[in-house]
Amino acid sequence: MRPELTILMPVYNEEQNLRLNLPILEKVIGDCTSKYEILIIDDGSSDCSRQVAKKASQKNPKIRLVRHSRNLGPGAAIPTGIFWSRAKWIMLIPADLACEPDEICGLYEARQGVDLVVALRSDRRDNPLWRRILSMAYIGLLRGLTQTSIEQFNYLQLFKRKLFASLPLFSRGVFVTAEIILRAESAGFVLTQFPMTYRPRTTGQARGASPRAVARCALEMTGYLAGQ
Repeated sequence: MRPELTILMPVYNEEQNLRLNLPILEKVIGDCTSKYEILIIDDGSSDCSRQVAKKASQKNPKIRLVRHSRNLGPGAAIPTGIFWSRAKWIMLIPADLACEPDEICGLYEARQGVDLVVALRSDRRDNPLWRRILSMAYIGLLRGLTQTSIEQFNYLQLFKRKLFASLPLFSRGVFVTAEIILRAESAGFVLTQFPMTYRPRTTGQARGASPRAVARCALEMTGYLAGQ
């Protein structure tokens, strides 16, 4: 049976989050639709993330694992997941979930009449001041230079897989989610925003704001803006 919804979960050294959150996610998504798959993209983890995901896939055939042979960095798993997805809809969810689980079905239901749903994170209370400033500067710059109506770019998203038949996608870093949103909006696809309650990470380490990731994001954003 072909799934209607792919949960796309990028993973890099998220062993503990997988152990904690995969059972939660299976229950929540199963309540949303029986026609789902959970597609875990392991970005060359050096811990036991791959083994945890593989064991989960043996228990539940709706869980699939794709692995990069080496670590390609934050954002690289998203194009891989889009390629391997089999469903009409793709929901991007991090391994730490980053939201209240009981709100995930609401995000899925918000797809009616649109092509892309952008979740809005309620707060950044667990981020240090420098990360909050960096995030505000990034969002402000993108909104100012593109005139987009979207308020955030790097949280949960739900999008139709068909978008990528007509949208070029060049980014492989953390700018990739912003590129999806901006290109979809520019091409005339219908977007909506959906507020969600942020749930802080309790284990593992976020890597989207490392100096290397920020530098790559700046380069990819510059390249995108130069092409407009």
